[in-house]
Amino acid sequence: MYSEVYLRLEPLGLELVAAACRKNGYRVRLIDLQASSHKEYFQTIQEWRPDAIGYSLNYLANIPEVVDLVKAARQKLPEAFLFVGGHSVSFTTQEILDHAGGALDCVGKGEGETITPRLLAQAQEDRDKVQTLPGIVTRGGSGPAAELVPSRLAWMI
Repeated sequence: MYSEVYLRLEPLGLELVAAACRKNGYRVRLIDLQASSHKEYFQTIQEWRPDAIGYSLNYLANIPEVVDLVKAARQKLPEAFLFVGGHSVSFTTQEILDHAGGALDCVGKGEGETITPRLLAQAQEDRDKVQTLPGIVTRGGSGPAAELVPSRLAWMI
């Protein structure tokens, strides 16, 4: 049984990651499991058959649900690149990789907008080298510290 999150917020971080991926030429679909069902999720991945699936984990209570979705997606799409990001995984990285039992390719720590397009490109080129990217952690190792998104705020004094 999964924990239901009763505070439903627009997944702005995920939308920013999707926009960065689209800007880099990737076709992206978003499935917000706060509004869609698991049935809709599985139907979408079965029909679309994506090369990669990224999961945004912003609530610790949803970790078991995402791990189960990753394992099920691995069964249905064994060649797909499966990764997870979001602030909750930034401090539970190793535990999530362990619980996924090899079904998860990597965890992205830090800001997804900067690293996800690079991660997808590296996964297409050579999956074994994704852990060399900033903020990326695999069961086999991790890259340098995550890069931050540059601030676009202009301070007025």
